[in-house]
Amino acid sequence: MILILPFALGGANTAVLTAATAIVYLGWAALALALVPSDARLVARMAPVVLPLILLLGWTALPFRPDLAPRLIAPPAAPDLLGVAWCHAFSLIALLIGCAGAARLPGFTRTTATWLCLCAVALITATLALRAFGTAEQIQRLVVDHRHHRFAGLIGNANAAGIFYGMLSLLLHGIARMRWRDWQTRPRGDLPTGAILAAFGVIVTLVLVALSQSRTALAATLAAHIACGIGYRSQRRSGPALVRWSIPALLLIATGVALWASAGAVLGRYGALGANGSGRIAILRHAIALASQAPLTGYGLGGFNTVNQRRLTPDTVLLVGDFGAAHNAPLQLAIEAGWPGLALVALALATLLWRIARAPSTPANRSDTIGRTMLLAVAVAATGSLVDIALNVPAIAALSAALLGITWGRTLRESATYPARHHATHPNPWPTAAMRNAKATPAGVSPSNRSIAPR
Repeated sequence: MILILPFALGGANTAVLTAATAIVYLGWAALALALVPSDARLVARMAPVVLPLILLLGWTALPFRPDLAPRLIAPPAAPDLLGVAWCHAFSLIALLIGCAGAARLPGFTRTTATWLCLCAVALITATLALRAFGTAEQIQRLVVDHRHHRFAGLIGNANAAGIFYGMLSLLLHGIARMRWRDWQTRPRGDLPTGAILAAFGVIVTLVLVALSQSRTALAATLAAHIACGIGYRSQRRSGPALVRWSIPALLLIATGVALWASAGAVLGRYGALGANGSGRIAILRHAIALASQAPLTGYGLGGFNTVNQRRLTPDTVLLVGDFGAAHNAPLQLAIEAGWPGLALVALALATLLWRIARAPSTPANRSDTIGRTMLLAVAVAATGSLVDIALNVPAIAALSAALLGITWGRTLRESATYPARHHATHPNPWPTAAMRNAKATPAGVSPSNRSIAPR
């Protein structure tokens, strides 16, 4: 609920809402870390990822005191937003660590994914009801992007809405596959209702991605679905083959028809990629120039808009004059936190992804698609942040941090559990070989003398 509700409030893309959600995320992370058991081994496994992030928080706090080294620390460009932006960054790191710790609990990943999808479905239902039955003023103010007049959900930005619905479609994909696998491995006489409903949710969210007319969101989402489907093998199940094959085939046909009917506008926008290419290159050059002017500590978190307005020229005013973000998350981080801040984030992410890639390959790990779809959802958000403002929306950044933390936490659970099984000291609850081969106690022999009874 705390991850989905901000999407109904414009993505929490105001200073007040960003501060409020940061407090909620910090409180949840503190509660999770306090309640979930941990040990020294867990701290040692998490340290390579957590330490660079802690250093990042210290590094981005330097603009609070530029008088410590006036020649090295640039004064913050937006002092009134520095505290809110720093608390938001702190809450994202805490959310990542808290979700990683909680994901070690059995069933946490499946339960979290299910509730995220249920809350998001309720939000989508309310959004579509508002679009269908709301007044023209409400629709124009809440559902439609005021700049490009495209469907923007309740976020206010069509491209960010497309990324959010793409992430949600991947979560629903994972839920559908999980329910379908449960139905296959547990022979029953009923239909896989849960899998069908989740697959229908995938179709609806893909249509919403197309309605947002976000080229990046549609391409990244479809590529992620294809990547998730590669290598899928259906489990054997006794039952009518008609049910096993007809339902996936009908869902694939319905998905194709829905995309064909709704993607006409966004497909037309792909034709303008060549014309937009030169403008994107000019925007990147402008962002690199800004980052090069304060390479050490940057201009402080939350200061891009202010410094962008100060550095406008007649050549760039038409391109980025109304930009509140750099439309490239790494470059914006370099502008606000300096190149060392970007290096710390890159180090933490590289270590985290390396740990995920090095997770032990087990049958449960290979068959469970929830973690894979969560990681692909984060990849969709990261792709959108390279050419747009996806991760600049606090709600999308928080959802990405939570999903990445859960995916990382699953690997911590597996690496901690499997070696311990071979060195357990508690009694084995299952019959041992000696217990299975032992004969019944002869009559007249007391249980206390069973060990010396004649065999």
